[in-house]
Amino acid sequence: MLSRRSLVIARAGMKLVLTDPAPMVTTIVMPLLLGAFLIPNAKATLIQRGWPNATGSEHVIPGMAVLFAFFGITMIGTLFFREHAWGTWDRLRASSASSLDLMVGKLAPLYLCYLIQMALLFTLGHFIFGYQPTGSLVALGVVLVVLTTVLVCFGAMLVAVFATMDQALTVGSVAGMVMAGIGGALAPASTLPGWIQPIAKLVPPYWALQALEKITLQSAQLRDVAVNILVLLGFAVLFAIVALLRFRAGDQKVGTT
Repeated sequence: MLSRRSLVIARAGMKLVLTDPAPMVTTIVMPLLLGAFLIPNAKATLIQRGWPNATGSEHVIPGMAVLFAFFGITMIGTLFFREHAWGTWDRLRASSASSLDLMVGKLAPLYLCYLIQMALLFTLGHFIFGYQPTGSLVALGVVLVVLTTVLVCFGAMLVAVFATMDQALTVGSVAGMVMAGIGGALAPASTLPGWIQPIAKLVPPYWALQALEKITLQSAQLRDVAVNILVLLGFAVLFAIVALLRFRAGDQKVGTT
């Protein structure tokens, strides 16, 4: 539950997000456009791996969803740092809101946006490319909710650690794309070079994509992806701890408009 102060901040944050919906729209449209080119190759790969009835969407939709979710992590940095550039952050600090209120209030609308993005992408993937999970839809929903938690905590950590918008956005976008690529967003992790596969287990996209593959192709239920969910929660807790230890509302941040 959001506190009253966090709720007020969240409402204001949602208004800011809605005034410039282009980043969110991009993370929905671009995966679908790229998916059209990637599906034929993904279909061949899945058939070779033993899924003769695969359409290719079984890998492409989850892979693109995770890839662009991590790429879109810059939305969090932008929302925070622009408050500093506009001079409105000091006004928020002047209120009775605590540092935790400010952090939660700013993150809540973005959490909702990420969930909407995921839901739309998987839904459109079903109608456009025939994506159809064979496993539990409840398990699919839980994995996406937990993955969104990881994303938001990762973004909060970037905001807390870096002093400038350029630093946070550069590190966030590069790290997000690399983690997603290593984790199997572009090609199944099992098809990546042997030296990368052990490293893949050190990044959250790997555990998310493995869970999504089980749900999509292997008729997995919630209990079958419980380990993946717990590992993802572990990443979320780690990122959140770093964010809480480093975040100070009074820190000077350099943003751009």
